[in-house]
Amino acid sequence: MNSILKKTACMVLALIMSFLIVVPAFAANGCSCGYTPVVYVSALGSAKLCLDKGSENERIIFRPEKDATLRLVADIIPDVARFAIDKNYDAFGDGVIEALYKVYGPLAMDENGNSSERVTAVTSLPDNPEHSINKSYYFAYDFRSDPFETADRLNEYIQHVKSLTGHDKVMLRASSMGGVITMAYFQRYGTEDVTACIFQCCPISGTAVAGELFTKQLMLNKDALTRYASQALDDDFTGMLLKFLIEALDYVGLFGQLIELGDDLIEHLMDKFYDEFLIPVLGSMPGIWSFVPDEYYEQAKDATFGEKGSPALMERLDNYHYNVQCKAGEILRNAVDSGIRIMIVAGYNMQRTPLVVSYKNDSDATVDTKYASVGATVAHIDETLGSGYRQACDCGHSHISQDGRIDASTCALPENTWFIKNMLHSKIHGGMMELYNWFFYSDEYCNVFSSPLYPQFLQNDKANNALIPMKSVSSLPEVSKPRSEKHEDIITTEKKILKQDSSEEYISENQAENPQQDSSEEYISENQAENPQTGAYFGSAFFYITVACATALICGAAVLAGRRKKNNVYPD
Repeated sequence: MNSILKKTACMVLALIMSFLIVVPAFAANGCSCGYTPVVYVSALGSAKLCLDKGSENERIIFRPEKDATLRLVADIIPDVARFAIDKNYDAFGDGVIEALYKVYGPLAMDENGNSSERVTAVTSLPDNPEHSINKSYYFAYDFRSDPFETADRLNEYIQHVKSLTGHDKVMLRASSMGGVITMAYFQRYGTEDVTACIFQCCPISGTAVAGELFTKQLMLNKDALTRYASQALDDDFTGMLLKFLIEALDYVGLFGQLIELGDDLIEHLMDKFYDEFLIPVLGSMPGIWSFVPDEYYEQAKDATFGEKGSPALMERLDNYHYNVQCKAGEILRNAVDSGIRIMIVAGYNMQRTPLVVSYKNDSDATVDTKYASVGATVAHIDETLGSGYRQACDCGHSHISQDGRIDASTCALPENTWFIKNMLHSKIHGGMMELYNWFFYSDEYCNVFSSPLYPQFLQNDKANNALIPMKSVSSLPEVSKPRSEKHEDIITTEKKILKQDSSEEYISENQAENPQQDSSEEYISENQAENPQTGAYFGSAFFYITVACATALICGAAVLAGRRKKNNVYPD
């Protein structure tokens, strides 16, 4: 009898415990908020990299803090002054490389592409289950790492978000390098856990600046440099003043002289800089190699490693390149066929990085439009495809931009690829968030023909935080105009989908002064609050660009002064 009672009590206790475990899980999986959580797969530099974390020597090595950058400039100035006098290229190169190594040397990985144990990426898992149309989860990572290793961590992050929020799927929004990670994730894990994905300014097929940097195809161009310096400035008083200064310096010939000086330094120091800094540091990073387009890849490996490359590193690089980048179209089409929504956004009409031969490639200032769009046929910047050009692929739809500069019919997904004129790399505003939320939360599958508000080709109206449907070349407005009244009913309907607070402001993912993600746009848990703002190159990087420009002016002035003095140009 006692035995029966004991067994009965054990069974009851087991049922109670099971009930206590199952009920919360059931409640979580039953989340009916109507908003599938969004995981924001951030850009290069999203996670701080810390050297000797937890020790008395702990310091951030990426992105370098301002005082480290200022010390770098201070270390270089004496070398510049000495070079202006003795014109000793080797001594100048040694001094500059030594200064760079103090700041960036610890980022180097070993011969197999593994990070030093002294370097830690500051990341964490979210702990807040609250999510909505304006709150997403911020996935940060070490940009140096093998994309497949980061994809493994992304999968863990997605599983955690699913468990945390009670949803069985997530949506992804990938920005810049985040697209590389997302593509590696799709290749390895498929799309079972994803309902939609937006690729925003992503080097899915690479970027020419990486390919030409690794193949030593460097070129400086004055017009490209001045345009590059001016295009990211705002139209406020400070921006206009800086634009005027740039134009004035160009007018008096300083930029031309700096280009001559740059060409001179490239001629004498390029091999030294490659062998002693660029290859040991950047060449060791599998993440950076993911940016090299296929047309440069084998040549870049040969130029960088020759016969000395580690087999383990070569296997890593080849695995991503040949199984993800070279199969990007196949991976994306399979994703669409599996039922998930795909949006690819590519910017254009911006001057690309003015350091390489391909400076004429149209781009968003960082990623070439043809690579971000996975195959579009794109004219050089400020050129057209020609009056006699005909669409390459006859699919029954028109995919030629109204300004005659892009043929989207050659894209991997021509009906899922949008182009935004004058969009700076990964720099977004409220109008772009409206586009993204329309795509994520519409009841029907959306493509470039779904809405007259969001056709394939759009103009970025930065002044009004809006996107404007592209018009023909002859009717393109010089300044933005209000949307026509005939679309008011569409706007009203789609605003219901967007559910945006009209008072809410969206801050660029590259915001310079705030290293944390804007809480109205991206959700960060308390443990993630120290993660830096994401976005490649036009935000917090503006500080470094400003310092670099100031250094270039100082260097140029010092060297030019030395030359003039040597040639007795100055009067007595």
